[in-house]
Amino acid sequence: MAPLEGQYLLIIGGSSGMGFSAAKLALAGGAKVAIASSSADKVQDAVSRLSGSSGGGVAGQVSGHVVDLAGADPEAALEKLFTDVTQGGQQPLDHIVNTAGCGVPVPISEIDLASANGLARLPLFVPLLIGKLAPRFLKSGPNSSIIFTSGQVAEKPIPGYSVLAAFVSAQHGLARNLAVDLAPIRVNVHRDVIKKMVVEQSLLGKPASPDEVAEAYIYLVKNTDATGSMVSSNGGATLK
Repeated sequence: MAPLEGQYLLIIGGSSGMGFSAAKLALAGGAKVAIASSSADKVQDAVSRLSGSSGGGVAGQVSGHVVDLAGADPEAALEKLFTDVTQGGQQPLDHIVNTAGCGVPVPISEIDLASANGLARLPLFVPLLIGKLAPRFLKSGPNSSIIFTSGQVAEKPIPGYSVLAAFVSAQHGLARNLAVDLAPIRVNVHRDVIKKMVVEQSLLGKPASPDEVAEAYIYLVKNTDATGSMVSSNGGATLK
């Protein structure tokens, strides 16, 4: 596997949760990390904690950026983010990790076209735009990758989650086809477990910690043979 040392990662959603933990692990491995989130205060706080954490990096190895993917033009927001973190393409990225959430489920009886479009933004349309823009800002070759975050509901249904299941399932197909279209850049998906599924169905009797889940992102970053892959850490929840 490729070493993390010297690599440059952008983690969208890196100010908290799994994204923050992935940033911490990457920094501990010697990588340079840029994190992005919609809240300037959260980004600033996360950068401070990452810079000073015992297992993280040092000041200068982590930077923070604000990106609004819920605004009127998410494509322009992503392009500005990619331009900023790479200094106009002069310092290309090795990896883009998108940990932005999949949204809140809406019962199928309450869905309409407008709300469906809104709910599809984070799990489907934002990954599609990342796939469009990212190759201009990534180094070419199998050492580089894009990693999306999906949901286990695409694999195991949960009552009331039909709408969300449609979008995260579509993301799996998108990632596999992007792996073909963007090769030799690798494209993979980490499947996150919905909390309800973990609480009710985990074989281990506990949810995974963000640090445990983040290991899956680092595996996909380092494994230069993984592309078009779906990786998860689910406590056996899909087996019940």
